[in-house]
Amino acid sequence: MEASIQRAAKVLGANSVQSAGAYFSFACQGAAGGELKVSMSGAQQRLMAVLKDAAGVTRSTVDIGPISHVTEDVESPGRVTVHAGHMLVHLDSQPSLAIEITSAPIG
Repeated sequence: MEASIQRAAKVLGANSVQSAGAYFSFACQGAAGGELKVSMSGAQQRLMAVLKDAAGVTRSTVDIGPISHVTEDVESPGRVTVHAGHMLVHLDSQPSLAIEITSAPIG
């Protein structure tokens, strides 16, 4: 899980990753002043993310689990996808910070 989190932080443009045991967190700053804070717990296999705009207003929060794996989309630079069952949580840093939740095709 640590390698996946390190890669996700790099793809999203985080400056550093903080860790304590199986808990990891990082933050990404948007060009317009927003912030995306991401925390992942390896022990509980959970993703927690908070998206704030430039004024500091919380625009979106996500808390899901269990996470099965994290992927990177080479066709969408700055995008990481967290897989939790049939749910896909896309974390974007380019062209702007965003959280998008979709369903994986079944079958």
